[in-house]
Amino acid sequence: MFMRKSVFLSVSALGIALCACSTQTAGTSEESEGVVALAGKEIKGAAQKGPLVTGSDVILRETTAEGNLEPTGREFHTTTSNDKGEFHFGDLDLESQYVLLSAEGQYSREYDGSRSECAMRLDAVTSLSNRITANINILTHFEYKRVLKLVGEGKPFAEAKKQASREVLGAFGVELDVSAAEDLNIFNTSEGDRTLFNLSLFIDNQHDWNFPGVGTADCQKLQDYLDGFANDFADDGELADSIMQVIAGGAYEVTRMYTHMEYVDEDDMWEKEAADPGSYDHLVTMKKGYDFSKLVFLHHMGVEACTENRWGEYRAFNRPINVYDYQDGEVHVLDSGYVLCDGYKWDIKTKGYIDSLTMMFEHENGTMVDPRDGREYKTITFEYEGKRYEWMAENLMYSVAPATRQRGGRVNRREPGVYSWAEAMRLNEGYMTRFVREGLIDSLHQGICPDGWHVANSIEWKTLLDYVDKDPDNLLNENWRTDRDKALAKGLTGVFYNRLDFNLVPLDWDYLEAYFHTYAPKISFQPTAANATRWNRVFYTRDEYVDYPLEKTDFVTIEISISWNYVSDTEVQPRGFVRCVRN
Repeated sequence: MFMRKSVFLSVSALGIALCACSTQTAGTSEESEGVVALAGKEIKGAAQKGPLVTGSDVILRETTAEGNLEPTGREFHTTTSNDKGEFHFGDLDLESQYVLLSAEGQYSREYDGSRSECAMRLDAVTSLSNRITANINILTHFEYKRVLKLVGEGKPFAEAKKQASREVLGAFGVELDVSAAEDLNIFNTSEGDRTLFNLSLFIDNQHDWNFPGVGTADCQKLQDYLDGFANDFADDGELADSIMQVIAGGAYEVTRMYTHMEYVDEDDMWEKEAADPGSYDHLVTMKKGYDFSKLVFLHHMGVEACTENRWGEYRAFNRPINVYDYQDGEVHVLDSGYVLCDGYKWDIKTKGYIDSLTMMFEHENGTMVDPRDGREYKTITFEYEGKRYEWMAENLMYSVAPATRQRGGRVNRREPGVYSWAEAMRLNEGYMTRFVREGLIDSLHQGICPDGWHVANSIEWKTLLDYVDKDPDNLLNENWRTDRDKALAKGLTGVFYNRLDFNLVPLDWDYLEAYFHTYAPKISFQPTAANATRWNRVFYTRDEYVDYPLEKTDFVTIEISISWNYVSDTEVQPRGFVRCVRN
């Protein structure tokens, strides 16, 4: 059964101040009376991973009066009474307040309430001196053998419990003092309860036994997996890299899949619930899974959160992590490497890839001055296939007309550096709607560019893109940013490279596309006309499925889609940038 919740795991958990003020008996208890016998004791609780289903077995084992947590051999049995995993023991006479608890059965998954195929056993150790409630859960199971070992080494029981719970949570990056893991319940709302819920959900999602109905679950593998945590913690209170590399790898995959949950809040989820009833519970579970996975991954890799102001930064790591390779369909163990911040999440990258981000395409930087207005522009010069090219490395900003008064006294203010195609070509605006007469467009057409320069033609655009490995990302200004919502909506979460100092930025901020006016040398064409055949020949498309080379050059505006990473021809756009190339 899934309980709707409106609060989430905080990645900076609050500490709970605790104080043990009574005399302690070494190796046993914090109580001043030491080990005490109990008569007529009642104890109840809940057994949860997700909650164990009705009828699951629960065993209470008595320990000796020596206080060393050794069982006497007497056991008491009961079963869970409902699908919340609740159980009850009554009227117990015990030699010691310290008892060992075990619960075994199938469980209901936290995220959808479905029943697990496998039963699991969970253990706990607790003192019944001042309690009548003791829950059995993932945290009690993980700390169980560690507590036994610490007490066996002479540490007082209360100190052993506190240390073990702190070590268990710390392994996952949670800084939270929990006095007793058996006080926690996945259906309650304290910081510790929410942590237990997230940890339980996280563990369930690590392997294939969590999928209902497949009929092939390896139940012993599940129990061995859980016991592996307890066994590993028992020795030194830390999880071995062999375990953490799997956990961190799973967490990494969750952070990649659910990056969009980073900025989803309670209001967003209720808004979605209003539009799509029943979606709230699913979003809550996804949010919890994302938050906890992010915490685990950051802790394991030893890095801070990837935020917008760290966009493009990278960090080295030296701890093993399992990473699924989508190319070969296999999991690889990386012992070292880099994580790269794309403004939202850390992506694991090789050293070669990181080097490629800073490896500039060979070029020379320079400047030129437009004599018409004295404006200075950055330039780049490079050679490709035996020919030398010099481009403006900034958009042309020459003003073609002053602001003009229109009807009603309104001022028609031009956007600097944005032109119509006819303005860019220095043609009559009438050519926006009729064929361009042959001879008006030269092979190196000066258009709006200064003397000695011409508007970059389609062949030069193709050459430029070929030179940067046919990847328009390599032209993007690394300092350009869009807002988070738009970037997520457009699938844009990459780091910008600017490996040619070209400084490309979008013109259309809604669709994140840049338009540059151009022309095809020695071609007569019609820029656009109502009901005419469109000339949208592909200029260049780059994605993981298609790679078309340029075959025709009879287009007039280059569209560079920043959000989906492609370049193509298009009809004449009403607005566009201009880049000039030296003759």
